[in-house]
This record gives sequence, C-alpha cells and structure tokens, in this order.
Amino acid sequence: KVSQTKGLSMDVKLRAQSLIEFGLPRNWIALVVERFAQGGITSLTSNELYMIVKRVCNILRTEASVIDVRGDCRVVGNLHGSIESLQAIFRTYGWPSDVCYVFLGDYLATIDDKIQTNVFVLLLIFKVVYPKHILLLRGASECEHCAADMGLLDLLTTSFTASLYREFKSVFKYLPLAARANGVHLMCNASLSLKRGNLLDLEQVVRPCTICHRDGIMRLLARQPSRLGDHTLQADPLEDFDEGETEDVCEAISFMKRSNMKICVRNEGIEQSLAGGYNVEGRQCNVISIASASNIRGQPCQGVVLAVHRNCASTLHPTDPKAAKPDVRLIMYCPNK
Repeated sequence: KVSQTKGLSMDVKLRAQSLIEFGLPRNWIALVVERFAQGGITSLTSNELYMIVKRVCNILRTEASVIDVRGDCRVVGNLHGSIESLQAIFRTYGWPSDVCYVFLGDYLATIDDKIQTNVFVLLLIFKVVYPKHILLLRGASECEHCAADMGLLDLLTTSFTASLYREFKSVFKYLPLAARANGVHLMCNASLSLKRGNLLDLEQVVRPCTICHRDGIMRLLARQPSRLGDHTLQADPLEDFDEGETEDVCEAISFMKRSNMKICVRNEGIEQSLAGGYNVEGRQCNVISIASASNIRGQPCQGVVLAVHRNCASTLHPTDPKAAKPDVRLIMYCPNK
C-alpha cells in the first residue's frame, strides 16, 4: 500500500520529483512539488506560489482562445476538489509527460464551507512542467467574483498576500474558452453558452476577459459585429429536435452544426457524478456530459474520463477502475467525418 502524506500520495510526489530531476524545468519546481506534497497550498511560500501562477499566466498568454488538439488525449470533467481522483487518473491513464490531458474547468470547490484549492494548484504546477500536455479550460469557478465568493480571496489574504489574488485573477482571465480535438470533438465547460455564433466566434474572443455567468460570452461576442452576422445568430428550427431534448442540448447541437463539429463534450456537476459519471444526449448521442470525481465529500461515486483517439473515436472509462461499479458502461463513438 502506498504511504500517504497530507496532500499527495507518495508515488505521485516521487514520480513528479524524479521526472523533474531528469532535466524538466527549473530546479525550484522540484522543491515546490516536495513542499506541496507535505501539506497542500498552505505549505508553499508566497514567492513559490507567485512564481507558479506568474509562469502559468505567461504560458496561457501564448495559447489561443480555442485550443487545437491533435492525436490522442484524455478529457477530464469536474473533480469537485478531489485530489485523490486526480491521482487515480494519472496512475491509470498515464503521466502528463506521455499523455495529453484536457481539463474542462471548475477546479475550485468548497467542502464544509472551506475552499479546496489543491487540485487547481497541482494542475498549475503541472502546467509549468508539461505546458503542452496539461490543457486547462475555463469553468464557472474560474472567475474573480465566483472565486472570491468561494473563499479564495480570504485564503490568499490570510495565508499569503492580497497581491497574489491579482495574479490568480490574471490566470482566470487568460484561460482558454474551449478546445477542438482532431476537428471533430468540441470540448468546453457546461457554463459556456453555445446559444449563438460558432466556433470561429469563440476563436475571435480577445483575452484577458472576464466571463462571470452563462450569458457573459454573449456580451463579448456582441462587441464583434463584423463576426456576428444574421447567419451566425440564426439557430436551427425547433422542429429539427426531439421533444425530449433540453434547451441546453438543442443549443449544443445547433452550435456544432454551425461549427462543423461532430461531438460536444462538457463537464457536469455533483448530481451527475453521483448518478453515474456521465450523460449522453442528442438524437445521434453526440452531446456527452462527464464528471470525473470518484469521491465527493468522502462519498464514493462513479467518475469517468473520456479518451479521444486519433481516429476520431472516443471511449468512456472509469476514473478509478478499482473503485468502479461492475456494470460501468464503456461506450464508443465513431462519427462519420
């Protein structure tokens, strides 16, 4: 049995440290991983945390608003602050040095009215070490106002310095909005409105920008009249959809048609995790919602990871195979391009 520390299990800590010592970025990162493994975010110094966040912000500046992913990747949904789920994913599906991961946002969480930041900070550390293989998309919690309401401002002010919050806000504002895998899969957070426009409109969004709620992206797109003509605002008629489909699903399907995409992958909340980890909707089963936490507030649940393959197929897999229910469904989607 792997020995445990407060933050990370020893196998993750040692593996990360050994990889870094074999020539991956900057010696100080090894010390950060070591310190973080001992006790999470509060064991880091203000300077260490500042360096991590600053470097991540510089990396995000070079990324597009819609990231293009080529080849295989693993898509991770909401982790609900569960560091154990993130460890299980890396152990089961590969280290970020070898596997490309797309995270769908909502990295911050609250448990018993306390903000959980360890998942987000660990992902920021790995973003510095593996900038091309850790792709972080923006979620509902990655907003200065939402994060402050959840307690991030209080935590940083109490344990570090208030100026650190400005750096975190910069990271939020530079996070990409969506990702496109192999020209087929559209990946985004469920909070991103797909009511209008198409993928090209999202590509034209200039960052840094703040999006605080579901319709925030609409106000951003409205500032670009040259991109939003009547043809991009026009949705498909309602009779094209099945009666049982929700407005959300109809919007996603219309957006994919306007963007020439085949499958939309989004994250889901706690209810989805407890219900089975995923939901498949749409007449062609092409709107997939996933949640990846295998443990929420101490309660085991069925999280899933979506594997996107270079042949444009995608399969669902349990976050933690050891804890998976015997009847977990593995579904393959292979759209006709």
